[in-house]
Amino acid sequence: MSAWGPGPFDNDDAADLMMELEDVPSWESVRFVFNAILANEDYAELAEGARAWAAAALLTVATGKSDVSAQDYLMILEAMGPPPADLTGLARAALRRISTGDSEIRELYLDHGSYNTWLGLLRATDEALT
Repeated sequence: MSAWGPGPFDNDDAADLMMELEDVPSWESVRFVFNAILANEDYAELAEGARAWAAAALLTVATGKSDVSAQDYLMILEAMGPPPADLTGLARAALRRISTGDSEIRELYLDHGSYNTWLGLLRATDEALT
């Protein structure tokens, strides 16, 4: 059974990322997620986009600039320590990539009829990174 909703942690790919971070809590893993989506200049697959959005939302929680519900991830964040300052720019670029580029996650929200909700939440994540 798969999970799918409008929030950054409301899908299986985000859950997979969070389980990976629980096993190996590292901001370098988050950096890898951002770099993966940014390195792909063609079509961004769903998993890449969902993981990038979750990673960006996690970063906003870590910096105290978010109201995203992430209570389940506070222990992971504690183990990860403070995020490197340069991740913010990568996170914002990743969010632009999935919201404006050729992106499967964007297409799925358009097709699902919840694009405006998704885009609003994604923009709130981006604004929290400023």
